[in-house]
Parts: sequence; C-alpha cells; structure tokens
Amino acid sequence: MPELPSRVHAALYADDLVLWCTEEHATTATYRMQLALEKVAAWTDNWCVTINRDKTTATLFTLSAKVQPGRLTLGDTPLKFEDQQTYLGVTYDKRMTWKHHIMNAEAKARRKLNIMRKLAGSQWGANEKILKTVYQGTVRPHLEYGSSSWMTAAKTHLQTLEIVQNQALRIITGAMKTTPIDKMQQVTGIPPLSKRRECKAMVQDIKYQCIPDHQMNARMKQLSSGRLKRSSYATETRALKREHQAKMPELVHPSHFSLEEPPWKNNLENVSIQTTVPHLTTKDEQSDVQKKVPTLAMLNERYPQEAWMRVFTDGSATDAVKRGGAGVYIQHPSGEWQAEAIPTGLHCTNYRAEVEALIHAANTISSKVNPDTQVVFLADALSVLQAVNNNKLPQLTTTLHNIKCLKTVLQWVPSHCGIEGNEQADKMAKQGAEDEQEENPVSSREMKTIIKSLLKPPPPPPPPTHDSYHQLSRPEQVVIFRLRTGHNRMQQYLHKKLRAVPSPMCPCGDAEQDAAHILQDCRNLQPLRREIWTRPVPLHEKLHGPVEALHKTTSFITRAGLQV
Repeated sequence: MPELPSRVHAALYADDLVLWCTEEHATTATYRMQLALEKVAAWTDNWCVTINRDKTTATLFTLSAKVQPGRLTLGDTPLKFEDQQTYLGVTYDKRMTWKHHIMNAEAKARRKLNIMRKLAGSQWGANEKILKTVYQGTVRPHLEYGSSSWMTAAKTHLQTLEIVQNQALRIITGAMKTTPIDKMQQVTGIPPLSKRRECKAMVQDIKYQCIPDHQMNARMKQLSSGRLKRSSYATETRALKREHQAKMPELVHPSHFSLEEPPWKNNLENVSIQTTVPHLTTKDEQSDVQKKVPTLAMLNERYPQEAWMRVFTDGSATDAVKRGGAGVYIQHPSGEWQAEAIPTGLHCTNYRAEVEALIHAANTISSKVNPDTQVVFLADALSVLQAVNNNKLPQLTTTLHNIKCLKTVLQWVPSHCGIEGNEQADKMAKQGAEDEQEENPVSSREMKTIIKSLLKPPPPPPPPTHDSYHQLSRPEQVVIFRLRTGHNRMQQYLHKKLRAVPSPMCPCGDAEQDAAHILQDCRNLQPLRREIWTRPVPLHEKLHGPVEALHKTTSFITRAGLQV
C-alpha cells in the first residue's frame, strides 16, 4: 500500500479495502480523501492491480442534515455516494444509528428461526438440547455479529433482537407466549443478549489494552467530550469496567507478536505426548470405576513404578478464576514420594494453575534426574497437553526440553476417579490455593475467562443444575415446563390470564383447576392417581424429582386426557 496523507487511515482484509478520514469540516475530509484516492490509483497502475470501480462507493458520516458530500473520483471515475456502507458484514449508516445493520441481522435470524420451527412442535420433535444447539450455532451468531461495534444503538433497535431470542426460547421450551422470559432463560441456561454484548465489549477492550501500538489503545484512554447526546463504545466499556473494577486484575500482560520461531516448529523432539487412555473416552460418560480400572492397567503396563518416575500434577482456582494453586506429587522408583503445594496468584484460572503445576514439577526434577531416568508427567488437563502439542506454551516447552533423561512422557489421566497420585496432587493444589497469594498480572486469554465469569448470570434457584427435565423427550419436556411455570391450558390460567373460559373451576367442582389441584387433589382423577403413585408423593417431587418421577407425571397427564 502507498503512504497515505495525514489523518487518512486504511484497513485491508483480503481484497476489501476501506479508507476513512475524520475531520471537523467535510470539505477538509473530502480533500484528504481525494489525495488518498489518487495515491491508491497510482499504486494500482504501477503494480497492475485492477479495482472494481463499480463497487467502489463513498459515504459522508455526519449528524448534520445541512452538510453535503463533495466530489470524489478514482482516476476518471466519479464515486457514487451512498447512505449505507457494508464492510465485512457490518452495515454503517451515515448517522451511525446502526438501524439498518440491526434490521438485516433480525431478518437473517428470523429466516434461520424457521429451521427450529421445523424441528419441533409441542407434541413432537427434537429435545431441548438439540434445539439449543441449533439456536446457538445458526440463529444467535446473526444477532451478535459485530456487536461490540453497534452496542450503542438505540434500545428500541436492540430490543428487536431480544424479541427474536425470546421466540427461540419459546420454541426450545415449548412454552406459551405469556411465559416469563426469565423462566425460559433459567431452564435453558441462555442469558440475555445484552449481557453477552457487555461481555464481548469488555473482552474487545482487553485486546486493545494488550496491544500498545493499536490506535484504539490510546482512544480508549481519552476522555469523552460529552458534546453529543449519544454514548460511545469507549464510554460504555469504561462504565462496565468501573462496575466490576473491584473484582478485576489491575495488570495485564501486553501481547507480543514475533516470527522469530515458526509457529509450527516444536522443540519437544525428546518428549512424547499421550492424550488418550485405552478403552476410555474423554467425555463424562463413564463411571469412576470404569475410568479407574483401565487407567491403572495402563499405568502398570506402560509406566511401571519400579522403572519410571511418576509425576502427578494438578491445578485449582477458586470459582475457576481467582486464588490459584498448583499441586505436585512425585513417586520415585525407589518408593519414596514427594508432595508440594504452590500458590499461583490472586488472579489465576484453572488453566493457568495447571500450566504452572507442570512448569514447577519440571523445574523440580530437572536437577534430580540422570540420563538413565524415565519420567512420566501425569496430568488431567487435556487442554494443556493439547496446547503443548501445538506449541502454544513456549515457557512450558522450554522447561520440558531442558530435562535431560532417557525418556520424558506427558500422559493424560482422568480426574477424580480414585487414582492415588492424582488425588494427592489435587489435594496439594487446593492447599496451594488457600495459601497467601500475591497480586499478579494476567494474560489477555486469562482476562477473557475472568470477564466471562464476572458477567455470567447467577445460577438458577432450586431445583439443582442437574435437572432431570433435560433427560426427557420433547413432549415430556413441554408438559413438565408448562406445569412448573403455571402458564398452561388449565382452567385457572385460561380464565384469569387469557379470559378464554368463563370459569377457573375444575370439572370436579372442588377447586380451581391448576397443576397442584390436578396432580394432588382432583377427586375425578383419584383412581388414576392411585394407580400411578402407590404412595403419597409431594408435588415438588412430581415436578422436580428424578427422571422416573417426571415420567410418571407426564404419563398421568397423558392418560388423564388433559391438554397442558
């Protein structure tokens, strides 16, 4: 690219080029942009590059209705002025209201929403887990793309996106239109889009903060003029940071980019990395016994204790983001053992604690091993081992490379299944987390984890997170959810909320028809109730109990011929 005039900036992504200039007067901006266009045209002629001039347009961004754009030309071609510009999928309108971008995002999301409607109805179709995956993978990306840019749009525009998500929540849960939104958010674990926008904005701010030479780094530190009655990204982000300042680290490591070492070059020729155990999956599908037995068999076969130095490591952090601790438990071939607990900082993630545990363990044994020693590091952090294998942890890679022994292996093992060394390392890690901690700087990746933790919605009230509701089929989930929320087709709700029936009374005439009356007291359904529940069962167990109890409840509703 040629050298551009003063105050003219450029961004290039693949073959998409954008030039912009910010000035107090439109005539000055037009003059500078024309100089830039002439330099670009000369550069393209010199390098035999062709610009599609039919697709090259300009926009004057201003809040004044009186200011008119000047004339811009690219070579002999005058540029067409448009009220909106789309760059990398984000639509910018000349008054920066973001209305057109949000309208386009809403339209795209609604088209994808039809996929969810085709997958399930109230009496058939995919369960909540599948529908939630479809929403998060195909619908929500349209509602959030570029959100850190347009988070300052008017609330009326942003609310249209929340409406789309609320409709998706009703499809996922099978809820009626009047069901409270917070109830649907709790059962699905899907937070409001506004909370996710706040999280993305703070993460973006950290990225700017970690790149000292980024032009937004200085911009974020400048005070807002307050001249206009509209907010800005910097203003909104500063407000969020003040709100959570007490819980956030003060120091962040700057990001450094270097090509001195190719990213594909791995210095671990002397280290073997094993991320699997025979007959064992990494998913949480097997019991503790099913995990322990093949793991112990693998350890005794591959790494017999009399021939290998076994080094168990583990990391732990309070609430996964603070007060970290690393634990090391070493079993020597002679039968001796060594345990150590290390605090890893006031602001520390589980991931960092795991890395620190491996680094400390490698440093501990590097001076104790001889060329005939075989060492195996046994860690339950699969993500850390994968990062080492992909050369993403240079400090750990260097430390492991410095171990001079016959053979060095990094081996993944399952956690919390009764393996003695792993349990001892976990105990040491928790002890390290309880020790006195120092204020420590964090990386941008760790800061991202901390921000997500701070802005994570509070856990739902009882029933517990492991709700049996998620194990039901689609029709059963709809029945249970509607019975729990009280927003259903029973007489009480239809009369009091919708005025759709003349009376809220149950056909038995004893009380108003609601979930509690139908499941516990209705005398017309007493024979069926005794057939399904041979003993008295409280209402809470029928609606929030184990999966067997919920099966009985849905069977009762179906056999009673009730429409909920």
